[in-house]
Amino acid sequence: MKSVSAEGQTSNPTVTILYYEAPVGLEMHNAVMTDLQVSHSGRVIIPESFRRGKSIIAVLEGECKILNSLGERVFSQRVVS
Repeated sequence: MKSVSAEGQTSNPTVTILYYEAPVGLEMHNAVMTDLQVSHSGRVIIPESFRRGKSIIAVLEGECKILNSLGERVFSQRVVS
């Protein structure tokens, strides 16, 4: 997943991570992380300090802007009794 610049130099990737707070978070969060290490198999290594207490749903290449997410409308609805 290392990207190669026009000069042929490799750089560590920037990723967007989608996650829920563990164990039963209902609201999806996202975080952008830069300069991560990459394993020999090509997967980004997410630090344990970040992973702790989270259920990671997806790792996306680059900095992504989340427009809509599952469940966001549930929290924006007002309860009428």
